[in-house]
Amino acid sequence: MGRVLTVASQKGGVGKTTTALNLGYTLARLGHSVLLVDADPQGGMAIASNLKKRTDAGLVNLLKGDAGPEDIVVSTKDGSMSVVGSGVVVPNDTVCIEDAARDGQLRSAIKGLGDGFDYVFLDAPAGVGGIVTSLLSVSDGVILMLRCRSLVLKSLPIFLKLLRQVRDDHNPKLQLEGALVTMWKGDNELERQTLKELTGSVPEALFFRTVIPEDDNFEHASIKAVPVILLPGGRETARPYLELAMEMKERELLRGIGGDVDEQTDGLF
Repeated sequence: MGRVLTVASQKGGVGKTTTALNLGYTLARLGHSVLLVDADPQGGMAIASNLKKRTDAGLVNLLKGDAGPEDIVVSTKDGSMSVVGSGVVVPNDTVCIEDAARDGQLRSAIKGLGDGFDYVFLDAPAGVGGIVTSLLSVSDGVILMLRCRSLVLKSLPIFLKLLRQVRDDHNPKLQLEGALVTMWKGDNELERQTLKELTGSVPEALFFRTVIPEDDNFEHASIKAVPVILLPGGRETARPYLELAMEMKERELLRGIGGDVDEQTDGLF
């Protein structure tokens, strides 16, 4: 299994699903095999990708034993990316996912789905509940979504505390891939001031350099249920996700370089 990344946030409405879809699609177009898993009972990914045109089955059906991975992993028409929906149809389905998170079944299901993919993106529900904790316990990293509003100054420490707790108790390999500022309005003084306070209170490396600006094209893409780059005129809107993908790859490369140099060794490096 490749890298498992949870896309998470303390608060809803900050572009988690948009980022999972567009970043995943960008990495797929760069040649990686990518799986998107809708682990949010609200089912945002199924809507954003128009998955329901193909199937209503999803994660819930796998957890109930009604379906296998081959029944719920749906590839895009061009075969570049695959998606698993939540499968939530009735309220009790949400309870099923919550119960699976508590007993470890959700963790096992994610592991089984990820075989053969370079990247698995888990679209998590907002907050710090049991489902999010379970997803983090099986993840290599987390992309933390932030919108520059005053509430984020209070909510960021709560989420960072959860990351430390999961890393200490369940998953020592878990790391913060980076915090991503979305829906950015560069001409808004309040947002600029909030970002300044945020970046001044935590290590600078915590934040991705890339920010995702607010753009109506994202709403249009959501209505069309496609990645934004597939909209007419959507290439410029999608550019930040290409920059984010390259920044992610840069971070991965830098993490893979290290160790002490043996001064007595002859040869290359």
